[in-house]
Amino acid sequence: MTDIDNDVELGSDPELLAYATSILTEEGYAVEGVQSGPLTLVLAENAYFLVAIVATPTIGQLMTAESFAEAALADRLSNAEIGAKKWDAYLVLLTQELSPETEAITRGLFEINYDTSRLRRLAHAGVDPSLDSVRAALAPFVPPIELDDPAITDNPFQTLINALASNGVDRAMAQRAVDAFEQGVPLANVL
Repeated sequence: MTDIDNDVELGSDPELLAYATSILTEEGYAVEGVQSGPLTLVLAENAYFLVAIVATPTIGQLMTAESFAEAALADRLSNAEIGAKKWDAYLVLLTQELSPETEAITRGLFEINYDTSRLRRLAHAGVDPSLDSVRAALAPFVPPIELDDPAITDNPFQTLINALASNGVDRAMAQRAVDAFEQGVPLANVL
């Protein structure tokens, strides 16, 4: 593995785990807390995924926790009737600590993220204790947030016509220009 100190005392980050639990519950996952040795894991399952989330205060703890959490998730996989989902089992490791970009840390995180033996792993360092940051770390397992802002969800051509009209351009002229663009007609033919 790496030359990371594996004698690190393990602990969980309850704040990140609470955000993960909230997000996954809101998205319809069946969520439960599981104790695996010194770690608290959040196990979440829906029709498509079985996800175990571990959050630790430091990157060193995250790297040490990976083997405990992997064993707990592998045990769950072997003792459950999850069918085809066994191919969609993930271990997500989170920490608030920013990566110091040392060779050992970088190599350790790389090895975790690219180790696909038995299950897939995603390690995220520098995760802020906020819904948005934890949601971003869990992005592969939750649908994107739908924006209700009319400027974003409206037809962009209609938004353009409205903006042009509000800036003094004749609305009929703006509509003809947009129609010409959509039909591939040269704009000179409209003017």
